[in-house]
Amino acid sequence: MTYTRKKILGKANKRIAVVGAHGVGKNTIAIKLLEREKFSQRGVNVTYMPETVRSTMFMDHNILGKEIGGNYYSVSWLFHRHWSQMLEHEYSCDVFISKRLPLDYVVFNEVAYQLGMVDRLLEPTYTLLAVDQAKEFDEVWFVRHNSEHEMVEDSVRQGDAGSADLQPLWDKRYKDIIDNWNIPVIEGTCGELLALHFDVKP
Repeated sequence: MTYTRKKILGKANKRIAVVGAHGVGKNTIAIKLLEREKFSQRGVNVTYMPETVRSTMFMDHNILGKEIGGNYYSVSWLFHRHWSQMLEHEYSCDVFISKRLPLDYVVFNEVAYQLGMVDRLLEPTYTLLAVDQAKEFDEVWFVRHNSEHEMVEDSVRQGDAGSADLQPLWDKRYKDIIDNWNIPVIEGTCGELLALHFDVKP
């Protein structure tokens, strides 16, 4: 009798990330991607990982607004925490979908520094590591903000850290990094991506 040994540990066959500022529709795109991958073939194991900030112990929005928006150490903690959570998940599935990448926290830190919300930038090594990781993903969906849509507040999007003023700055800085480092992305507002890739009409 011949047995086929199944690989116990190995990265997901397909890795997808949804990135961009807060309140731009990342959740909507992530759900559509989850449906696409789950129903594309029978028996596929798809894992979706939400953003670290929504699964952290700092779920009080007053703490989030103060710490994530104005503390170097909390941003670096989120960077490392998100990366470690990805490692926990991406070796246990066929398709791995992550809402955000560690690169998001690099961009957030730079934008927050630009606005005077934080007094210290992450070291350049953070950017180098995050860029290299982003390039390893099969698909990176960059969801841009839509200036015609007002951002909806929730338990996280409050205070300076959840300000709508961050959205256009976030878009610009993310776009600069994408272009400078040649990171392949699928880019557009949530509405544009839904219409073009999921046949969802406005």
